[in-house]
Amino acid sequence: MGNVGEIREWVKKQFEPEDYQYHILGVVKYALWLAKAYKVDPEVVELAALLHDIGRADTTHDEDHHLAGVPIAEKILREHNYSDEVIAEVKHCIESHRSNEGPEPETILAKIIANADAMVHFDHIPLFFYWRAKQGVKFEDIVSWVDKKLERNWTTKITLPEARELMKTKYLSAKMMLSAMH
Repeated sequence: MGNVGEIREWVKKQFEPEDYQYHILGVVKYALWLAKAYKVDPEVVELAALLHDIGRADTTHDEDHHLAGVPIAEKILREHNYSDEVIAEVKHCIESHRSNEGPEPETILAKIIANADAMVHFDHIPLFFYWRAKQGVKFEDIVSWVDKKLERNWTTKITLPEARELMKTKYLSAKMMLSAMH
């Protein structure tokens, strides 16, 4: 197999530092935690978590980054001599991690990545306000967007029982905070 450390360093260079630190590494953290609970290969989980948003590193593909990332991930994994099986699994994780867009996650690994992607959103709510405000979005529109995003994450993406249990208090706290802003 290839070298996950080299891929980690390559991915780090593809993203803005804040995005890498607060989103990508957060997804890796939760994905590895879930991988342990489900006894899934941690190296493949880390690869999928690192590459799940690689299509978003090119800002022209934000809305369809789950599709744009598939050929990019395949190329980098082939360059690092990963097997066809690992490449296929990581590609499925990337294309299915959004749940509401693209195919549904079919494997436990793909479910882990989709769950981890949603879980990390509850850790960094202030970043959503920061990033949206930088784009010139009005505060009340940001509140509404964040509320809908977190609700969608809770109801459609956080599907694994261990993930729901871990995030329940954060979800309820976020809902309480956001409802006070409406």
